[in-house]
Amino acid sequence: MAVKTKPNKKREKVSRPREARENTKKNTASKEDKTASSKTRTKKYLELSNKYLAEAEELYKKGDLPQSGEKYWGATAALLNAIAEKRKWPHYSHRDYADIVEKLSEQLKEPLGPLFANTERLHANYYHNFLSPLNFEAHRQQTLKLIEKLRTLLTQEQEAPQ
Repeated sequence: MAVKTKPNKKREKVSRPREARENTKKNTASKEDKTASSKTRTKKYLELSNKYLAEAEELYKKGDLPQSGEKYWGATAALLNAIAEKRKWPHYSHRDYADIVEKLSEQLKEPLGPLFANTERLHANYYHNFLSPLNFEAHRQQTLKLIEKLRTLLTQEQEAPQ
């Protein structure tokens, strides 16, 4: 018995609803935002990292491990964004973060990958809530070490003469 197949049809281009297009226009960054200096963006990323870290610690104390883990991830990602922004490196995806960690490891002659892997584990726990408190704490401690190293690096770069 032959199996009947449907002919290949080209997918029609579907335009977004007008409301979505209008919302996109409203939410588009102003010219000032787009031309903000790298120094300003770096400062904003650092502020965001500090905010996320404080929120992570508060959530951790309350025992909300999935949410706190995601905030630790956010604090780390914001620091990676700040460092990458300062160095004019791409920093828009998980792949970019992995590349940043690899470049920093090479430059510092120190393997940051294992510390970053712990941070990624906390990020994954947000979605799947699989870590026991004991293992969460171990990943948290390694993430805090990475955050401290990244902060130190960023501070040294900001203090260095241009």
